[in-house]
Amino acid sequence: MSPRRRTFTLLIALAVIALMTLPWAVFTSRADLTFGPHEAQYRITADSRLTVDFGPLGRLLVPADDSIPLGLGLHVDIGEIPVSGDDRDEERPAADPAKVKDPGGGAVDALGGDIASYAALFSSPQAQIDQVVEGLTREILIRWALAVCLITGGLVGVGIVLGPQRLDGLMRAFAGKELIGIALVIVLVLAGLGTVVLKRPHPIVADPAFEGTPLAGSQVTGRLGGIIDTAFTAVRDFADDNDAFYDQVLTTLRTQWNDRPITGNWSDRGMVPPAETGRQGSAKGSGDSDEAVTTFVFGSDIHCNIGMARVVGAVSELSGADAYIDGGDITMTGTSAENYCLDVLDDELPEKLPRMIVKGNHDSQETTRHARSRGWEVLEDSTAEMAGVTFFGSPDPRRTVFGSGPQLETDLTADQYAQRLRDEACETDFDIMLIHDAAVAAPTLRAGCADYALSGHWHRRVGPETFGSGVRYLSSTTGGALANALTPGPLKMNAELSIIRVDNATKRPIDVQIVTVTPDQEVRIEPWVRFPEPLPLVSQPPEEEPAE
Repeated sequence: MSPRRRTFTLLIALAVIALMTLPWAVFTSRADLTFGPHEAQYRITADSRLTVDFGPLGRLLVPADDSIPLGLGLHVDIGEIPVSGDDRDEERPAADPAKVKDPGGGAVDALGGDIASYAALFSSPQAQIDQVVEGLTREILIRWALAVCLITGGLVGVGIVLGPQRLDGLMRAFAGKELIGIALVIVLVLAGLGTVVLKRPHPIVADPAFEGTPLAGSQVTGRLGGIIDTAFTAVRDFADDNDAFYDQVLTTLRTQWNDRPITGNWSDRGMVPPAETGRQGSAKGSGDSDEAVTTFVFGSDIHCNIGMARVVGAVSELSGADAYIDGGDITMTGTSAENYCLDVLDDELPEKLPRMIVKGNHDSQETTRHARSRGWEVLEDSTAEMAGVTFFGSPDPRRTVFGSGPQLETDLTADQYAQRLRDEACETDFDIMLIHDAAVAAPTLRAGCADYALSGHWHRRVGPETFGSGVRYLSSTTGGALANALTPGPLKMNAELSIIRVDNATKRPIDVQIVTVTPDQEVRIEPWVRFPEPLPLVSQPPEEEPAE
């Protein structure tokens, strides 16, 4: 047999193997992801429906003809809810009851937290869809490639055992019969798919409880049917209230944006921008001023408030921000199910906007791993450049988990960790320090090893103010996270977001403008506040730090 003929036959064989193994890879792949607050396993079916299996409670059957192509379906096996939440937060300074709305009391209601998670799934389903598509696609491709490689490797091994002469004899025997082989394979594949299709279950009997909702046409089976009306009504009401609240906030924000204060020094050289250049929030279009500053949007302690994630995205877009930086606590306890909190914020931010995060005590290493997989710059005892400014930061050494409070994730105590961070900062060249807890950054500022530090964690704004020989600024909670109350949903205390301008020549923060959202759906955009200059080592820190 000629080399050309042999090559053609091998290519046909590979195509046949790939064709035969693709359906197997599609219908046997499993992706371990999340569904609302639950761990969940996803697999593809051929029944044109989304099946959410709650085990002994029953199943939720949702028609998927319009959302999943080729008559395929999706089966979700619901697992347990990972440990999450915290019924106390000793690290958080108490909020002033006079400044919050309906502070409530007691521990966070676990059932209420689950309802909030389901409402987040209803309000921003795209993040969950992207997660499922990515997870299943990855598993299918891995399984398909593995099957092709194993079968091809097996055939190569057989060829080596048989030897060239016997192999040529076999190939001559099948020469000219490639079309017959291909037809046979197609018949087998179609027969297998036909068997799957013929085993499709009975049509869905729509439940009247879902009429006029996103689940219209769905059916509930088993004991789940006895509680679905109440549960779904609670989730729907929560989602509706949440969407209505933040729809109004965004409308107010956009209405007030053009009238916001635009005064303030545009650079360390005292340049003041013309009034008309402030309409889009940056110096773009103001002559040589367009490269004088870099604009950052800075948030911290969102605690999975996906409604405020919408506000963060809107402010980032309206301000013409060059990057978004997050001071940590983007989740509530950092379980894998809470990766969804970061996904929603990531989707709300303008596309291709650079973004950076440092781990907070309510996040986990899983949170930052997931952020890195989504393209975020993660500070972990490292420096990173963002929009021309070099940041230095390190993850919070603690992990706050339900039932046990803060636990150290390092071999060092919090004080030892802060001292080690100071030593690293003194040997590192950077412009701005980004750290979750200002107390961890305090030794570095006192030692004169950082000129500027940005933090969160205390859930109240501090500064910008001189501290040690440097300057610190603490953002209040961007999620409106009130102690001992659910964060997702309409606000229970003020939420704040910061717009920080940095001089491109000196790499120093110039000023900050605060955007505040209140529980009464008011939006306040405050005048620019100037950052003070770093000082020689003459300023003394406060005798007593705020409670940590």
